[in-house]
Amino acid sequence: MASTFGSLEIAKSGMMAYNAALQTTAHNVANIETKGYSKQTVNMVSLVGNKTSVTVQGFGVNVASITRNRNEYYDTKYQRTQSTYNYYQTQSHYLKALQDQICGNVTSDEKSRLTDAFDDFFSALSNLRGNANNSTIRRQAVTLGETFTDYVQNVATGLQKLQDEANTQVKTCVDQINAYAEKIVALNKQIDTVEAYGGIANDLRDQRSLLIDELSQYCDVETKEIPPDNGVGENQFYVYINGGTLVDTYKVNALVTKQKDTYVNINDITGLYDVSWADGSTFNMHSTAIGGQLQSCIETRDGNNATNLHGAVDSIANNADGKLVLTVTGTNCNDVQVLNIPAHDGEITINNRTYAYDNFEVKVDAAGNFTYDFTLKGTTKAADAKALQIAVANGYTAQVGDSIDNRGVPYYMAQLNEFVRTFAQEFNRVQNGGYDLNDNPGVDFFNATVKATGDNYIFRESVDGKDASFTSEAKKNADGTYTGSYYYMTALNFSITKEVADDPGLLACKAKANPDDNVGNDNGDNLQKLTEIKDNSKMFVHGAPDSFIQSLTALLGVDAKKADTMEKSQSNLLYAIDTNRKSVSGVDEDEEGSDMIVFQNMLFNQYKMLNVLNEVLDKLINETGV
Repeated sequence: MASTFGSLEIAKSGMMAYNAALQTTAHNVANIETKGYSKQTVNMVSLVGNKTSVTVQGFGVNVASITRNRNEYYDTKYQRTQSTYNYYQTQSHYLKALQDQICGNVTSDEKSRLTDAFDDFFSALSNLRGNANNSTIRRQAVTLGETFTDYVQNVATGLQKLQDEANTQVKTCVDQINAYAEKIVALNKQIDTVEAYGGIANDLRDQRSLLIDELSQYCDVETKEIPPDNGVGENQFYVYINGGTLVDTYKVNALVTKQKDTYVNINDITGLYDVSWADGSTFNMHSTAIGGQLQSCIETRDGNNATNLHGAVDSIANNADGKLVLTVTGTNCNDVQVLNIPAHDGEITINNRTYAYDNFEVKVDAAGNFTYDFTLKGTTKAADAKALQIAVANGYTAQVGDSIDNRGVPYYMAQLNEFVRTFAQEFNRVQNGGYDLNDNPGVDFFNATVKATGDNYIFRESVDGKDASFTSEAKKNADGTYTGSYYYMTALNFSITKEVADDPGLLACKAKANPDDNVGNDNGDNLQKLTEIKDNSKMFVHGAPDSFIQSLTALLGVDAKKADTMEKSQSNLLYAIDTNRKSVSGVDEDEEGSDMIVFQNMLFNQYKMLNVLNEVLDKLINETGV
């Protein structure tokens, strides 16, 4: 047993312990609505006084610590689910925007579809049957053809705007990640300052945990805290994203965005952001480990469904200008309809080294196989030149652009390009085989606009299904015209030939020229072939042109539905995890009220104990005769 005066110390220790418990309870109640706050608990241990071989004298109670009620498993689970939820939420947003661009406004009852514009054009052509000489109906057909090409251009322009939005959001996400990293470092310093002098930094730790939760919206986050050896020194706190260190206790290894001066796909916007670490190490932008909004924005911006060009490095030589020309053979693309590499300022990656090219030339052999000659940009460093020589010697694989296994803006833009090139080439082939009202051979109906001048191209037809050789950038002929490949045609410059738009009589409805005395009398035999193109089931792998569009919109619909379903599923899972987490770390008003009464009563008992001991000592000292 403790001495009489020792009993006063026991009562004192109890009074201080339960006073701390009561204050902590009051602190919990005050922060019920504070975002990110964790319930705090006072942990008490008994004090041991003198020890003998037969007894251990108790010496009251002591507050060992005040800890946060946190469950590391729930915290980690919440952050990962938060990242996944934001990934699908962002993906759902962009896929719905893609639907609006390609399929019309999916939230409206009045939908203007690509298929509608396509069908209207062929309906107008059908109306020409039996009325091929009617200039009004001809004008209507040509006008609806222009409406169709304008619709395709508007869809492509809308896709570019969507890519620009995703690109801007990539930078926004990176800026937010860096901002959170700076805040975490600031809190690390405050936490270590408080705890170095024996203080309790629970509220600061709550703020840091909240920042980690919010950071997980933008990317997958992993954290690691290492306490100091023997409890002396500072805690080490690390934050990892995408396999790299974002925060190392008091240091931030920030992400850096830089606008690229090269392109990945033929219709990419200028100024796509590249992301790297501030310390110079590589940040794998297309890793599936990024997660969150950032990964979703990158995939929307760059996703090409892993359809980039790749082949074997065959040779390297200098051209007349002294620039290196890299030859690539055995590629996966021998068809201009599906060729979507940039005409200029593109990127070639060989054995993890990236080279920029100025332009390229395609040579087509008798079997229809493509050989690509890429003129590399600027001067090549000695180390790069040596690496290229090794690549040639070993037949390394070269790939143009990146292979992103996701259907984003570049994928759907490539699908539109394939559609307009294939459809336009077939329509023009039939058009060229007929005769117009003036008995002249038909000129190209569908065309593309030269960006620099606004002129049209004169397209070379494929022979026996084989494309002719071409350069990536069309060159002006001596007569001022531009002759070239259907590679030059994209959804962005798809148009009606200017001469046809000005003179609907150039629509070649005749299968053959009339005798000289019957010029202008159109029998419409070639018109029949033109209208049959709509149902040409051999034009695309998916069948007829309208089937191609329907397949594209159906695929987009499936992707959008999947993203929407996953978003809702992850939202429900996030709510369930958060509920479980709050059952551990959340503050319950009723529970705190009950604890408050208990601690109040225990504190009063300590006061009573002091009062009793005071009376005993008073009796002993003042009233006992000696």
